[in-house]
Amino acid sequence: MTEKPTLFLCSCDNSQKIDVKGISKALGFDTPPMVYEQLCRSQIEALNSPAAAGKQATICCTQEAPVLLEAWAEAASDDTAPTFVNIRENAGWSDEGPKSAAKMAALIAESRVEVPGATIIAMTSEGRTLILGHDDTALQAAKRLAQHLDVTVLLTKTDDILPPAFGDVPVFTGKVTRAVGHLGDFTLSVEGFATLDPSSRDGVRFSSSRTEVEHLDADILIDLRGVPALFPAPEKRDGYLRADPANPAAVERTLFDALNLVGEFEKPRYVTHAAAACAHARNSIVACTRCLDACPTSAIQPDGDHIAIDPYICAGCGECAAVCPTGANTYHYPSLQGVMSRGKVLLETYRAGGETAPVLLMADATYGAEVISMMARFGRGLPARVLPFTQNNVTSIGLDTLLSLMAHGASRTLVLANPAQTDELAALHEQVTYANAILQGLGYGADRIAVIEEADPGAVEQHLWSLPKDPPAPASTFTVAGNKRETLSMALSHLHAQAPSPQDRITLPMGAPFGAVTIDDNACTLCLSCTSACPTSALKDNPDRPELRFRESACVQCGLCQKTCPEKAITLAPGIDFSGAARNFSVLKTEDPFECIRCAKPFGTKASIERMVEKLKDHAMFSGPGGMDKLMMCENCRVEAMSEEQPDPFAQGTLPVTRTTEDYLREREAAHEAVKASEADNEPKN
Repeated sequence: MTEKPTLFLCSCDNSQKIDVKGISKALGFDTPPMVYEQLCRSQIEALNSPAAAGKQATICCTQEAPVLLEAWAEAASDDTAPTFVNIRENAGWSDEGPKSAAKMAALIAESRVEVPGATIIAMTSEGRTLILGHDDTALQAAKRLAQHLDVTVLLTKTDDILPPAFGDVPVFTGKVTRAVGHLGDFTLSVEGFATLDPSSRDGVRFSSSRTEVEHLDADILIDLRGVPALFPAPEKRDGYLRADPANPAAVERTLFDALNLVGEFEKPRYVTHAAAACAHARNSIVACTRCLDACPTSAIQPDGDHIAIDPYICAGCGECAAVCPTGANTYHYPSLQGVMSRGKVLLETYRAGGETAPVLLMADATYGAEVISMMARFGRGLPARVLPFTQNNVTSIGLDTLLSLMAHGASRTLVLANPAQTDELAALHEQVTYANAILQGLGYGADRIAVIEEADPGAVEQHLWSLPKDPPAPASTFTVAGNKRETLSMALSHLHAQAPSPQDRITLPMGAPFGAVTIDDNACTLCLSCTSACPTSALKDNPDRPELRFRESACVQCGLCQKTCPEKAITLAPGIDFSGAARNFSVLKTEDPFECIRCAKPFGTKASIERMVEKLKDHAMFSGPGGMDKLMMCENCRVEAMSEEQPDPFAQGTLPVTRTTEDYLREREAAHEAVKASEADNEPKN
């Protein structure tokens, strides 16, 4: 921010106390701005002057943003628009509101950070609606929607259903065996598909079912069957609406929502995938399935040795990016760089206001914001040292974000998670466990990062106000500009340099994305199959001699080397080495090459040749004189030795003569002449 914005502060009818001098000091303002009391009402004309001048502006109110934005637009001379920031629920409405100047300034500064958005993908729905049901509820729903949408009904049960009196909606029956797709592109496979018999009288009857599978397409899918959903995490599948048929209110809401699903829609491409960095598999050997296991919507599927992400099914939870050890999956809503740009400004401005040891409270804009608002309105609010830090989805928070924020000066980082999403929080808890293991190993103490899962705002409030006072956190100024591993490396280097009790090596729980590999020297034959499987080139060979080298800083503990090793000689050892040796290649195993017993040419390794001789010593192919010697010869000598054997295995013997068409015709003519001669000899003589 090169230009200081025009700042509109409002005490909200004196319901909060604002230390304007403290805010100005933290933001670097030469002249303190004016504090209004009713900016959205009696003092709304104050928006006219800066708007006419076309200056940047930040309005410290979000509740009345529509009113303020309308007034701004009427007076603005260009297309400039103000930014809005909530300092009332997040800071002012608190028992420590009068001491929250540094916090208010930090929130204001963070709101001014421009973060690039994600790319957009488009979906089109023409309103083709398929309703699934097993009773009259589905038929009545179809009748309601038929005037607005192109509706089809598929009944999965047909007992005790009266046929419709007017055939304005196609009605079929069948069993759904498979469903794929999203808004604008659903496809269902149906067994036993049959059409409604128009002569149905006292109950629905259907024509004879077809034996083949019928495929039905739809833009909108309404499920009123009252059975388990067709998709995992059904509430996250765009275009799939589901309601309990026994709940009329829920059915009514579903029908209303369906009416709004016609037209062209946009959604962000939340995650991008770099296949070259993916550690999922090599040569059809599967090792890393972290993102596949974490995705709640099954938007991620195996694609050969890599994975593929369907952006139309992806709901933006970001778990795949959080758990990806290599950074092949990258979250863009916002990106790590965007999150850290905001976090860095937030923490720097808080320190500029003379405060230290801030606590970051990471929360989403729905559940998290609601909990914070409830605490502010009916409780003590947030403590002055607790800085709310809004995320699109807290499940996207990974080890890189958590440790980078600690390196930038957060004394504690708390993640406020919706307890209704417990099934989706396993990956987040895993990342927090790894981060705490590192921080505790460096002497920062236990549980400096935690997840709060509470449905009661009072319990959240009690937890925040009972936090211990932490010492000032060491702050770094590095800028996040690289990939996930580079960001982690910078954060770890800073945390180690400032650690209360630095250690050269910290052991981490199994599954952590850092560590070494150990080799069973007796089992390893230096076949080097692990080097071709390693996706990060942490394992490499030596082109000049039989040697296996390893660089720990590049290892992501994916396990591909372990699963590829034919001798099962590799073991993973999760941990972090801060000594500096991890950045260099070390030799895990080396051997002298085996020399050919005939020409002394080096080839293979002693271990591999000896292992092969041991395994094949009783094989019939090598049972003859000198048979085992061939295994100890180089490729050239082996061929020469075989050519010297008697009988010569390369001898061809007498080659058959090539026969042509003329040969066959000549033989046929000779046979014909022989028959004629025989017949002449057998004729009776006069």
